[in-house]
Amino acid sequence: MPHLLISGGTRGIGKACVKLFADQGYKVSSLSRLGKPDKAAKGVSYYKCDVRNPDDVNKAVEAAIKKNGEIDVLISNAGISVVGLAQDIEFEVYRDVMDTNFGGLFNLTNAVIPHMVNQGHGVILAVSSMWGQIGASCEALYSASKGAVDSYVKSLAKELGPSGIRVNAVSPGVIETDMMNGFTDEDKKALCEETPEGRLGDPSEVAEALYFLQSEKASFITGQIIGVNGGFLI
Repeated sequence: MPHLLISGGTRGIGKACVKLFADQGYKVSSLSRLGKPDKAAKGVSYYKCDVRNPDDVNKAVEAAIKKNGEIDVLISNAGISVVGLAQDIEFEVYRDVMDTNFGGLFNLTNAVIPHMVNQGHGVILAVSSMWGQIGASCEALYSASKGAVDSYVKSLAKELGPSGIRVNAVSPGVIETDMMNGFTDEDKKALCEETPEGRLGDPSEVAEALYFLQSEKASFITGQIIGVNGGFLI
């Protein structure tokens, strides 16, 4: 059975991925600051890990490999957002967002790539955001962190392709996750009206896109940022 390692696997898109891959028979290792949630998925290995900390990541990756074998698929999903005027963002918040959204990807890939190179295959996937592609007012820092993710994904795809490793990202639009908790019903209605599909996305729809990208059906796809946004960016 293939082994999936995913960060941020206890909520939202990550939780949907954990369920989907586990249901498909994958060995699943989930990393998060929470560790094991109250409602743990059956058969899933949970590890408490702060993806901002490279030592934490290295220890968790080694523990996951020891239990479930070499990692076939990495999904870097852990992320946080902040809303506010760029001029009001404090340095500590800047560090937290960048170290989580981009630093998490950096630390995870650094820990996993040597193993994938040695085994001669692997898939690395990142959960980005449409705001990383076009930017968002009052979410400049979040947008910048996801733009960094997109650039890194493309660069890694070029670097790792000769080693049999594919690298892609999904770029979700407005998805009904905890990140939407700060939005009013009117805000959500306005976002739905801007989306050709006329609704918010479901985490399971992003998970399905990620599942496709790691499959053999996507064997000639690498270095791509795949939009899952209901047509928001058309």
